[in-house]
Amino acid sequence: MSKDSERVFQQPSSYFWEALVKKTATLVIVFSLWAGWVGRSWAAAADDKAVADFYRGKTVRIIVGFSAGGGYDAYSRVIGRHLQKHIPGNPSVIVDNMAGAGSIILANYMYNAAPKDGTVIGNFSGQIILEQLFANPAVQYDLAKFRYLGVPIGETYLLITTRKSGVTKLDELLGAKAKQITVGGIPGSTVEQGPLLMRDLLGANIKVVSGYKGTSDVRLAMESGELDGIMNSWESSKVTSLDRIKSGDWQILAQLNDNPIADLPVRNVPTIPQIAKTEEQRQLLRFGAAAPNQFGKVYVVPTAVPQDRAAALEAALTRTFADKEFLAEAEKGKLDIEPVTAVQVHKLVNEFFGLPADLKAKLKKILRP
Repeated sequence: MSKDSERVFQQPSSYFWEALVKKTATLVIVFSLWAGWVGRSWAAAADDKAVADFYRGKTVRIIVGFSAGGGYDAYSRVIGRHLQKHIPGNPSVIVDNMAGAGSIILANYMYNAAPKDGTVIGNFSGQIILEQLFANPAVQYDLAKFRYLGVPIGETYLLITTRKSGVTKLDELLGAKAKQITVGGIPGSTVEQGPLLMRDLLGANIKVVSGYKGTSDVRLAMESGELDGIMNSWESSKVTSLDRIKSGDWQILAQLNDNPIADLPVRNVPTIPQIAKTEEQRQLLRFGAAAPNQFGKVYVVPTAVPQDRAAALEAALTRTFADKEFLAEAEKGKLDIEPVTAVQVHKLVNEFFGLPADLKAKLKKILRP
């Protein structure tokens, strides 16, 4: 056989082996990917089964850090009626209240004493992050170490007065001839801290009466004439007091947010950029009132809850926020739903723990004199 013939004979053999090696390598990769996918799918199925087996026949408690009848309570009770069908194993869901100290009592309980098995969910105010930053001795929690599940909506707080107070505009509380209003405060919450910021930063003539457990108690005091006003979120006020606002019995003097609320029934209510006279005032109002309320109605479980159950609860809450039946009931109850994810909450919490020392000191001086 000639050398040319030998080359022609050998060439197909070389191509054959190269092709076989490539195909074998491809098959190995495909098989590895398939095996990995099967493994992950099997593990996920096993986790789902374990979670369902745990929750089946049990009761999950949502504990609200404020008294019954307020905005936090309203959201949790609607959520509680729909969450059950999205948790593997379909446990019963009930809502309880543990009011006190602007929900610090609940946060302490969730961090130190609540069951760590995923049967208790806490719903407290994001505003209590300031109490931790200020080293409030009542604080026995670390917000950096909770397992966050999500938030139904960020909040914007309003300064509201009754018609009987005689004050209809924020300007009437400012200056040498300012009128005075008395508002009710809930310790550790924007209900109390918002008016303090406006009083000490802007010079507004506001007297704060502390010690109320929930906004429902403050509203009752307003109706009896004991108080002139309240600092409350629009999200809560829309649920509990919309008729009073629309009728003019209650006046909105200010909104503590950078942008105006689109569906507010009254116009030309000043926002932080209009209220603040300096950049420092704007930053203090933002960090003291606006930013923490972006995760105001936060839902958490203790960090020691098994990862698969915590993930299942987070997913269940996320699915609840997209549930058509839940959204229909929320709309009927005037509850806005614009969810803030657990990841977003964690990012906001980290921003607070990185707050510049000078702003932190000034906030503490106002809110914790």
